[in-house]
Amino acid sequence: MAFDESFDLVIVGSGCASVTAALTAKSLGGSAVIVEKQALFGGSTAYSGGIAWIPNNPLLDDDNEEDSRAYLNAIVGEPDKASPVAKREAYLKEGPKAVQFLLDQGVKLIRVPWPDYYSDAPGGHEYGRTISAALFDLRELGDWQDRVGFFYGFPRLPVGSWEFVDLTLAKTTWKGKIAAMRLAFKMARDKLTGARTVGSGNAVQGRFLKAALDAQIPLYMETEIVGLETEDGRVTGVRVRDKNGERSIGANRGVLLNAGGFSRNAEMRKKYQPQPNTGEWTMVNPGDTGDVMQMAMALGADIDCMEEAWWTPGSLLPDGKYGGFHVPGESGKPHIIIVGPDGKRVGNEAGAYMEFGQRMYARGAVPSWAILESRCLKNYSWGPLLPGKPKKPWIDNGYLTVADTIEELAQKCGIDVEGLKAEVARFNTFAEKGVDEDFKRGASHHNKAMGDPSHKPNPSLGKIEKGPFYAVKIWPLDVGTSGGLVTDEYSRVVREDGSVIPGLYAAGNITAPVVGHTYPGAGASIGGGIVFGYVSARNALGAN
Repeated sequence: MAFDESFDLVIVGSGCASVTAALTAKSLGGSAVIVEKQALFGGSTAYSGGIAWIPNNPLLDDDNEEDSRAYLNAIVGEPDKASPVAKREAYLKEGPKAVQFLLDQGVKLIRVPWPDYYSDAPGGHEYGRTISAALFDLRELGDWQDRVGFFYGFPRLPVGSWEFVDLTLAKTTWKGKIAAMRLAFKMARDKLTGARTVGSGNAVQGRFLKAALDAQIPLYMETEIVGLETEDGRVTGVRVRDKNGERSIGANRGVLLNAGGFSRNAEMRKKYQPQPNTGEWTMVNPGDTGDVMQMAMALGADIDCMEEAWWTPGSLLPDGKYGGFHVPGESGKPHIIIVGPDGKRVGNEAGAYMEFGQRMYARGAVPSWAILESRCLKNYSWGPLLPGKPKKPWIDNGYLTVADTIEELAQKCGIDVEGLKAEVARFNTFAEKGVDEDFKRGASHHNKAMGDPSHKPNPSLGKIEKGPFYAVKIWPLDVGTSGGLVTDEYSRVVREDGSVIPGLYAAGNITAPVVGHTYPGAGASIGGGIVFGYVSARNALGAN
């Protein structure tokens, strides 16, 4: 068919895979365009903590492929449709190349201290395999500086997401005090100079957007995909709609779908996801509606892991807005447990957030309850509450439930009284010994990093015995669904029989991820997006 215009690679969506793929295509002599239906650039990556888990990448001088493979296999488990052996090998072998490519393109990336989430597993890394973008001044984007997406719950501050763990310790450790002073200095400097320095997902997508603009990659904003064009079974382009109407864009070498999952699609969440959940607890960008995924499914694309999401258990404010992602950076502190309606703990409060969300559903503990002892709120931050600050406003508006005894707290929250009493008593014996016999909280390097190093004998375990006691509802918030189109080691979308849909690629949250039903380290979702954005463009342009 005749197209209104054509490019070698048409990229749908502007998440972390998109610029990586566009720059890769251009480096190979091809042309690429990024088509984004939102007015703001960056997809859910811009909303995120902006970190990427990519094993053995060039910024790591203490990792190797053998350990990375052992860890990935140990955590993800047996190969399956989402994570076959060939795809894992591509992740391990192409990931370092993707990072080096971005560095060569002038994208300033840095290593950050975030231990693997199962750091005590075979091949686990105690410092971590996570990278991010260096802080970025949005003014470098010129006319585009107000067009990077952002999550309202994360203030646009000159701080990286990994530094928030230190900030939670500002009242109890020198490391926390120094982190707070450093942030205050940067904020004062920006106020004086007029700089607009940002970290986390804004820094990642700010730097990626700058690289795309410098490379003169066409960016079609507020342009919605309304269909995939095919010819003889091959995807040859897309139909789009913008303020000027509909037109067609041809893809000479392929279409890459990086349009996110289905977090904000109530019907799909009811069909595929554990319940209750219709998407009201998601914190992703408004464009994450599943429409592009459904277009690929209509072409016969296979799907997997549709029941999963990147669960980030947290609280909601009385008006329904984001109150905080609490597991594990805050719930990993002493004097806190999270229980279900039976009063029993849900899992390791200092462990991996995705696993904790899975446990909430498996236990029928939606919502769960965070039980906070008086010393917790005195010493540590908790969502909107700063340590030692007045709690009455949060009690009055219903965010906090307070009681003088555990029994009374359980009654107010509708938690089984005897169950909670027994669980608190059992947990207190663990805290005294420094050993969590039920969930091993505080045993791994990652768990310890989420705790308070000044607290002994275990930085994550503290008794719950001094009133008043507080409770906060915990919901299975998420930062995106993590199931979708099945792809092979080249990011090609495949059918149920394993055959490839020619011309169709996918990366990011629209796919069934290489990490399957797990989350091995901070930034595994973004890491996979970057790597397979790079891989897809190379395959489409004939480089692998």
